[in-house]
Amino acid sequence: MLRDEFLFVFQTIELFSRGPPVDPHCTFEDFPVTTKTTLTVADLLARMATDSNFPTVSELSALSDLTLPEQAQVRQEWMTIPEERRYITLQKLTAASEKELTLHLGRLLRVALGDESSRVRALAVAGLWEVTEESLIGPLVDLLYNDASEEVRAAAAGALGAYVLAGELDEIDPAQAMRVEEALLSVLHSENELLTVQCRALESIAYSGETGVRQLIDDAYYSQYEEMRVSALNAMARSADIRWRDAAQAELISPDTAMRAAAARACGELEHKEALPDLFEILSDEEKEVRLAALFALGRIGGKDAVEILTAAATSEDEEEAAAAEEALEDTLFYARNDIPLLDESDVEWDEEPDDGW
Repeated sequence: MLRDEFLFVFQTIELFSRGPPVDPHCTFEDFPVTTKTTLTVADLLARMATDSNFPTVSELSALSDLTLPEQAQVRQEWMTIPEERRYITLQKLTAASEKELTLHLGRLLRVALGDESSRVRALAVAGLWEVTEESLIGPLVDLLYNDASEEVRAAAAGALGAYVLAGELDEIDPAQAMRVEEALLSVLHSENELLTVQCRALESIAYSGETGVRQLIDDAYYSQYEEMRVSALNAMARSADIRWRDAAQAELISPDTAMRAAAARACGELEHKEALPDLFEILSDEEKEVRLAALFALGRIGGKDAVEILTAAATSEDEEEAAAAEEALEDTLFYARNDIPLLDESDVEWDEEPDDGW
């Protein structure tokens, strides 16, 4: 029960804290959609195919909340638009959707899943980060198994994590949840699979409560490949298993930047209060990625000392770090209002487990 409560809160926080990749060329001014465009879908598609002036985000919002006939029209005309424009369209709209809750891109992104361009397909998969419609499981599993692009297959492996989590929360049919887990396990056990795809698969399967997942994470943690070790820490963070706390804390002093950052996030997700002194220490890390991860962790762990430090960090001259500290302070308030213990502290010993075929 405690694990289910943790996963529910984790899902809630994930919904508001993560989002699709943001185009570095997009500015915040690109995002607001203050008024719904009067352009029809047909007019917009014609402009995108021929007009030298790229539409604004407000005009692109005609592609939001498509009706079925409009989706069919987009599917018919989509490939007449130059590839770069298709890509930028998805970049701008998925970035805007993180700020504008009125943008509903599901039907547009379903069209883009079949794009000829692998980078457009990958962006479409990433844009579906908050969608857990069971009808998407088949297309995502197909992309995972069969797409020619490593980037797309890795994106599909990552996207399937939302369905593993939904299965743990009984939000989708158990048979569909099993189908997702079996696809991810197939990728993880394949000797010929690409490392990046396996890394994303490990991070996704980590939401599962199946006992064999713990061994998968342990094996990845001792991998010879740094990328897989980082993914093991990310998986620990998602596992709701406090027995990973010590391993995560130990990596806060790793010589590798990505490992330190992932370890900090894991300590936060696992609410590892004993790691607070080490997290305070790495707030002065030379790498911003690590400092931002430490701020995130303090928000999840909370406590008087953490709040004091976050309050001070919110006045930083570095705008990104100040914003991260503000967001972390909001997290402390969210967790402080939650009276339900999210992690089971009663049994922290590793149990001997039978080989269950994983």
